Amino acid sequence: MSENITLNLPSLAVGQILDGLYARVEIWEYTEEHLNTGLVREPYLIEECSDPDEARHIADYYKEIIRSIEEQAGFSTRIGN
Repeated sequence: MSENITLNLPSLAVGQILDGLYARVEIWEYTEEHLNTGLVREPYLIEECSDPDEARHIADYYKEIIRSIEEQAGFSTRIGN
């Protein structure tokens, strides 16, 4: 298991990090959708992975990271279950 790292960042910086992580979730969810349906729509960005399940697992991992950061920072979460 990897060790935890404690960071001391301004809340604005944490918000920016979260915005970037949310964008990654959207891209991986879109990748999963594309692999399941074959449809392409904006933003046209599809990540490389082996199958829709891998894309879903990666999106879910990003969501876990987001939940952890938001919980530690005392932010209300925007991530659904």
